[in-house]
Amino acid sequence: MKKKFYMRPSFYLHSLYLCFVLGHLFLVMSLSSKTWSDLENEQEVKIYGSERSAKFKASNIFYDIEDWNDHYSVRALGIYRYYDYPLSKSKTLFPFYYHIQSKKDNREYKRIINVNVTKENDSVHKSFFPFVFWGNLSNSSYLITIPFFFQNNSENGNSFGFPILPLIYYKHREKLSDTNDHYTRFLTLLHYETNEKRGLTDVSFTPIFYYSKENYLFLPLLLYYQDFRSATQKYWMGPLYYSKDQTKEERLFVFFPFVGSYVSPKKEIDFIFPVYLNIKDTEEDYHINLFWYTKVQSANVNLATNDGNVYLDYDFGLFYNLVGISKRSKILIGSSQKRNDLNNSTKPELKKKREFNRENSDQYSGYQLLFGIFSYEKADTKKHIRLLPFAWFTWDESSEDKVVLIPPFFPIWLSYVSDDLEYKIIFPFYGKQKDKTSEIQSYLINGYIKEEYELDNRVERSYFWPFVNVYESDINSGHRVLPFYVYNYTKNEKGFKSNAYTLISNYKKVSNPNYEGKEFLIWPVWISYHSYSFKNEDTKTTFWLTPFFYRRVSDSSSRTNIFWFIDWEFESYKPILSKNQNQTSPTIKKETLSHLLIFPFYYSESSFSILPVSFNFWNQEEFTTFTLLNYYHSKKEGHYYNFLYLLESENSTTNYQLRSFWDYLFSFQKKPKEIQRLTLLWLGYDNTSDKKTINFFPLVRTTESLEETSKLYGPFLYYQSISEEEITKLALAGIGYYHNQTKSDNQYSTYVLLGVLYQEKTELERGFVKRGSLWGWLWEYQTEDNGYEKFSILKLFSYSKETDGTKKILGISI
Repeated sequence: MKKKFYMRPSFYLHSLYLCFVLGHLFLVMSLSSKTWSDLENEQEVKIYGSERSAKFKASNIFYDIEDWNDHYSVRALGIYRYYDYPLSKSKTLFPFYYHIQSKKDNREYKRIINVNVTKENDSVHKSFFPFVFWGNLSNSSYLITIPFFFQNNSENGNSFGFPILPLIYYKHREKLSDTNDHYTRFLTLLHYETNEKRGLTDVSFTPIFYYSKENYLFLPLLLYYQDFRSATQKYWMGPLYYSKDQTKEERLFVFFPFVGSYVSPKKEIDFIFPVYLNIKDTEEDYHINLFWYTKVQSANVNLATNDGNVYLDYDFGLFYNLVGISKRSKILIGSSQKRNDLNNSTKPELKKKREFNRENSDQYSGYQLLFGIFSYEKADTKKHIRLLPFAWFTWDESSEDKVVLIPPFFPIWLSYVSDDLEYKIIFPFYGKQKDKTSEIQSYLINGYIKEEYELDNRVERSYFWPFVNVYESDINSGHRVLPFYVYNYTKNEKGFKSNAYTLISNYKKVSNPNYEGKEFLIWPVWISYHSYSFKNEDTKTTFWLTPFFYRRVSDSSSRTNIFWFIDWEFESYKPILSKNQNQTSPTIKKETLSHLLIFPFYYSESSFSILPVSFNFWNQEEFTTFTLLNYYHSKKEGHYYNFLYLLESENSTTNYQLRSFWDYLFSFQKKPKEIQRLTLLWLGYDNTSDKKTINFFPLVRTTESLEETSKLYGPFLYYQSISEEEITKLALAGIGYYHNQTKSDNQYSTYVLLGVLYQEKTELERGFVKRGSLWGWLWEYQTEDNGYEKFSILKLFSYSKETDGTKKILGISI
């Protein structure tokens, strides 16, 4: 038969073939005993004539006993056989018991009625036919109950399922490294995976929940997400968000928009809106109390030691450090020398970070107001002062530069002017910091701040810093109103990027030679917008109103989804202009419906489905449908139809076929000018292979081919087969007459009434010929070319002439 032109759907064929192939395979295996030709061939060696006379010590109508050179066998009454040969031992009690065991290797087979056990090297196969089959190979195992259940396990994977329910349940196992992963699907909605070492690893029920062990848990409808990887943990449920990164030692907690906390090795931030905000890093420490929420902090006194010295430390805080005082005095002097200064410079400088504190000083006094916004500290001969957002102004008492402090113990007026540095404070009205590259002025503490920097020509203004801020430079700009709104804009030679944040939204825009994009997000309800395009590609836009609405638009298509169960998409294209059309006229895009889903109905330009009962696909040349278990495929060259293989039809340009159950029930095949096959069950005409068969058994059956011709008439009345190698003739199914002759060696055998009336048979070795009746039990006459002769009656009286001329009667020489 020529190759079929159609493509059958694999998902349809797989399940149907699975039951048939497995059932047929194990049926054939179990109906016949396990055979090993190398072991059983030695039992099938024929011994006859003079050789049999020498090797059998007893042979009569009831039993035969063979005994010679490591060969011993007993056969009795046609139902019992025992063999002990060089390669194997076997025992048979027909039809209940059979056992064979190899002497040269690890092979053994045993059958008791319909219970089978086969051992071969490292494998064991067992069955209770026809119900259960199970076994183990060196690296795999299986268990099958036809047709209800099958399971197969191996090092590289496994399968598990119910063949009669192919669309409902599926299971698969795959070996990865030193463990196994198991995957299971039920009704295409429930999916889960298990691992031998870690147990259940993944499970989902679309679209309700998604879970991955040691990874995440996601509940889309509840807006809940949990990530619990070994190094990173994340939790999100509406306005609540928590994350912890053990590798970076970072922790974040947000109850949007009221509470937030961020902790890392370099920075700590926490706030309760609109109560307070704390910001602390390695250089700075801010506390902003929006509603003047206070904590009472009592004074405390401690003793401290360092380098053999004993110090008295004193701390006092009022209203959670609205006013703070810290002091240290040396009360006992140790034997160690005075520590070297951390910085030997005495010239006034600006420092972003304090280089000395109470812990590395002998004498220390520190004061702060408004939670550290204004601070003054003196440590030994070093002094520094700061008014946020200025840097620390640091100098040494031994410096020749004149630094004016009024009053000196806690100055509210500081003035220093040099060629490259100017630092002034009139607390709380005015402050100024100026060096060669920048200038900062502050009014009413942080009521208004103006900053100018030579780098990138940056200008920045703040109102009630840090809440309101506006800045602009050659490379970036931005503004903020904390905690409600933040905006920043960055540009370079290739493009720009901007971000805008509010309490419930985020907006981002990016532009460069290779990419253009916009993103917008409103949370916690998760409304998102994303529009982007890469170089030389269409613009793509996506809008989400989770979980109710989805919209995606590009230059070539648009897609919309409502409540998951309603979905449609349009595709647009520019028609190709013909030669007669004006090339300068504007081209109008045309839109076509790509697909439409109104569950359970699905439609596209080339398909229509009613889920899950009907699936239909087509194009200009083909049409395919799978509806209510009917499969049909049609194209210009022909068609193919299948209903569970009960009815199967195929038509091509060269052949037409109609059949049921793979030609077993009925079959019709036709070429343009001839009928190749017409059968019903076993009856009919078949000329599809290299031989022609006419079968109307039991009336007549004929077969013709180049190698053989055979004829059968009547219900086994007469049969004749003539081939290049042999001739066979039968009458009454071989019961009345049987004759077989090989042409190559001219050997033949003839039986009349199955040998009851007459039997004649030749063997090539030694020119052996035997004749007789009743299979030799009534009488038998044997001759050989070496002079051997034997005549027997009823197997009781015998006369023989051996090859050496010895004559025997009843086995006794005369």
